Amino acid sequence: MNNIILNKEKFNKALTYINRENLDKLVSWLETSTDFFSSPASTVYHGNYEGGLLEHSLNVLEFAINNFNWVCKSKPDYSYLKESVILCSLFHDVCKANCYSKEEKFTKNDEGKWVKYMGYTFKDEFPFGHGEKSVLQISKFIELKPEEMLAIRWHMGNFDIAPTMSNGTKMAFEQAWTHPLVKIINTADVLSTSIEDIIDYKLSAR
Repeated sequence: MNNIILNKEKFNKALTYINRENLDKLVSWLETSTDFFSSPASTVYHGNYEGGLLEHSLNVLEFAINNFNWVCKSKPDYSYLKESVILCSLFHDVCKANCYSKEEKFTKNDEGKWVKYMGYTFKDEFPFGHGEKSVLQISKFIELKPEEMLAIRWHMGNFDIAPTMSNGTKMAFEQAWTHPLVKIINTADVLSTSIEDIIDYKLSAR
């Protein structure tokens, strides 16, 4: 069950494992200038409810830590990535903050009549790109390592490569995929979306 207060406590606890200068300023910005902690994670896909974005970030963290632990069993040299795993998990989707709003929508009921319902609408005032935007926003406050930038930029993996994109974009992802942190965050993101609830707001109108 989604509990924003409890999830915020979990988020703050996870922050204690990150030692980066100006981390407090990044979190303060999220708290005072964005709706990150109350925002949904999507409109009709995973976590499309209040607090869904925060819940999704914590789910990614849980899967990512499990991925990290498994990797370290056979590759102990990767243990240095733990802080990066936590940081990238918690902040990979800050780009979604301030992009969702509730809006009156219409759908046809079982009788074929148009009826109203309240749902979420997505509008990005700064459409800079998904992962790219998160990297940019985070970098305004804390310094990211190159591998962290790649993991956040490509956290959606192949889902962030449109069929019309150039081969250069595909090659960039393939090169980024060679970094273990990119694999850990991408797979965690995919797994988390598969377990998160989805609300069909249209049902309330029928």
